[in-house]
Amino acid sequence: MVAISRSEHGLALSYGKLEGDAFCVQLCEYASIPMAEHQEYVKDWVVRNKLNYAECHYVLNEGEYELQLLETPPVEPEELIEAVRWRLKDLITLPVEDAVIDAFHLPEDAYRGRIKMLYAVAAKKETIEETLQFVKKCGLSNSVIEIPEMALRNMALYLPEMDFGTVALLNMHETQGEMLMFSHDAMYLSRQIEMGYSSLAHEPGAFSLDNSVMLERLGLDLQRSLDYYESQLGKGIASKIYVLPIEDESIALEEELHSHINTPIAIFDYSEFLPMAEGLSLSHFEQSRCLPVIGSILRRVA
Repeated sequence: MVAISRSEHGLALSYGKLEGDAFCVQLCEYASIPMAEHQEYVKDWVVRNKLNYAECHYVLNEGEYELQLLETPPVEPEELIEAVRWRLKDLITLPVEDAVIDAFHLPEDAYRGRIKMLYAVAAKKETIEETLQFVKKCGLSNSVIEIPEMALRNMALYLPEMDFGTVALLNMHETQGEMLMFSHDAMYLSRQIEMGYSSLAHEPGAFSLDNSVMLERLGLDLQRSLDYYESQLGKGIASKIYVLPIEDESIALEEELHSHINTPIAIFDYSEFLPMAEGLSLSHFEQSRCLPVIGSILRRVA
């Protein structure tokens, strides 16, 4: 199985296969190339690795979809998507008539069972159609189009804390971030953070402790998410926050946040938790760009 994610910055690729009764990531790479070169690059990669017509999972990037938390409409299952489409009308930036809509329910115990909620995903029809064509032209077979939140959920299932409690993932991009919270095998919370790792540096590649105001703000944002999860969703205290690798490895975010939040914090180390082929090594930068496609590969065992 192959997983792909791409943006104007570059292209992430991974490949995994079953080894015995476990799924294992065999290949993973990131290419910093313009979108005009993506198709030829993938076609060559597919042929080179003898992956013609392999099942493909495509992970949308953060600019290709919108995610909204909604109360579940009281309709029959076959009417759900259209009811969600109507509710999204004033909540998303793209016209709902031009959108492909999907939804996934929160577990029954979310919000203490008092209210049924779901996450709705909206993407442009044009984006989905172009994605399907891209996969086909690359010599692969279409299977799944998914969002990074669910791909990262697949990775979270391998964390030891998931066996007995809640795990949070902090995923920081250059100008924004998100806090994801998982329990057992489900995502309960996805919360946007209106700042990115660039806000924590006075100049590119240079982190400064003088920027304590922004660190404090980030700490408060994370604490609000933790408090909301505990008080509103009724799911208790998070066991640990894992910070996903960020592009600028000079920013030791997990170290700086210790003094701003009480919950234990650790850097996410893919080599410690995930089933990866022996000898497969990823740089800090590659991890920051490739974790969603790695998580997507692990979907079969999730």
